[in-house]
Amino acid sequence: MKEEKVNASFDSSKIATVCKQAYRNALLERLAAFGNDPKKAFTGKNSLEKNPVYLDREQTARVPERVRTVELETVYTIRKPVDPNLSVDKVVDAKVRSILEQRLREYDGEAKRAFVNLDENPIWLNEEKGIAIKRVTIRGINKVQSLHGKKDKNGNLILDETGKKIPVDFVNTGNNHHVAIYRKPVLDKTGQEMLDNEGNPVYELDEVVVSFFEAVTRVNLGLPVIDKNYNKSEGWQFMFTMKQNEYFVFPNEKTGFDPKEVDLLNPENYAVISPNLFRVQKITEKDYMFRHHLETKVVDDKFLKEITWKRILTPNKLEGIVKVRVNHIGQIVSVGEY
Repeated sequence: MKEEKVNASFDSSKIATVCKQAYRNALLERLAAFGNDPKKAFTGKNSLEKNPVYLDREQTARVPERVRTVELETVYTIRKPVDPNLSVDKVVDAKVRSILEQRLREYDGEAKRAFVNLDENPIWLNEEKGIAIKRVTIRGINKVQSLHGKKDKNGNLILDETGKKIPVDFVNTGNNHHVAIYRKPVLDKTGQEMLDNEGNPVYELDEVVVSFFEAVTRVNLGLPVIDKNYNKSEGWQFMFTMKQNEYFVFPNEKTGFDPKEVDLLNPENYAVISPNLFRVQKITEKDYMFRHHLETKVVDDKFLKEITWKRILTPNKLEGIVKVRVNHIGQIVSVGEY
């Protein structure tokens, strides 16, 4: 919600965003009186300062020069089962949301107790009619893009009344699919590769962030999701990708632990590996959050940084980490990109 001055931008669609109904009706009436031309209706001699828009015949109340408006956005909904992972505050139906909140209160807010065994302990919407709540509609993501247009049984595009294709198969563009990490040569001001004191090329790590939309588009085009040849002609070398919930073993300067010098597949080494094994929590451009693999709470306690969580703000700080794959019982089953 924001406050805006009534001006030439206030056409019928803009007026529709005005919060107060009385103001909307009065502004629409003024607009119609000037042939729906907002410039004529609300600027110059017809600005609200010089030619007020009154709300009553007695002209005791009028529309202020600045009015509150709301921004309209499309919010997509999805169906979700009622289980401990459900975000009750996102449930669209107010009555259903209230029933679920009451159920939570009965179990001291513990979703793992409140939303299990629903066949034996139903959540009733209408007990007399035997209507139980098992699935609900929740507010979903709003940053989406359609991948395809709706088609009929013969594979022909179906168009709406305006002649536009009907979007289907939405993908979330607000989240990232993965971050690809590359090693690239460092260049000097002249564009030449920099060398160290021993005459060897100097390298640094860089990233390419790939969104879900880009990843799906690459698949549809028959391209690999991970571009291992990115800038290869310029000397870039693909190292690994990072996706949410993937695991990495970090080196530890304080203890001298180096994952590249340890057999990560040997269970006998788990005691020294465990303190350095972290899971990717979330990734954005040059901002990577990791949680220790045994940590269950998402708390950024500054005293526990580097112990229960890590935040890395540059790809170069990823030097020396090793990607591993962990099975459902916590065993490392493979090392490296997979």
